Amino acid sequence: MVKEQVPGIRKELITKASSTFQVLGPGVANRKVVVAKYTVPANTAVMLQNGAQLVMKLADGSGNEISRDSYVYLYKKQSGFDGEQFIAKIPYSAFFDLAVGEQRNERYKDVTRVAFAVPKPAVFLGAEDELQIWVESADQVDFSNSATIFELEVHVKQV
Repeated sequence: MVKEQVPGIRKELITKASSTFQVLGPGVANRKVVVAKYTVPANTAVMLQNGAQLVMKLADGSGNEISRDSYVYLYKKQSGFDGEQFIAKIPYSAFFDLAVGEQRNERYKDVTRVAFAVPKPAVFLGAEDELQIWVESADQVDFSNSATIFELEVHVKQV
């Protein structure tokens, strides 16, 4: 549907392996902190749709999964501006009970979709804008741990 509306757009996954994905450090237990960010490359626009597919398994420094009562937040930080724009608060409990393979399975996709805090069809990020990932957990999440998996479906267009 998106390809029909915007010529030249392609689906892509933001992952820890993305060239402009940066781990900012371990989380802090019992505090909401930014742990990672994805910076939109130059000459690129990114569209994050409401209902985008998200796959994640978050681990602490020892490789143990963080607690089910944790929350993941998505924020947009526009290049050249201070402050962030809140996008979504995602309860980790929906992901805790599902293996990564199950999260990718059509049967569970409705459980693992991003629901925006405000009713809008998409959030657009321009070149050098950041998509920030914040985590609030009783555990100290470690995005640099190999056991941590994060995949967010977006649409990308070269501009």
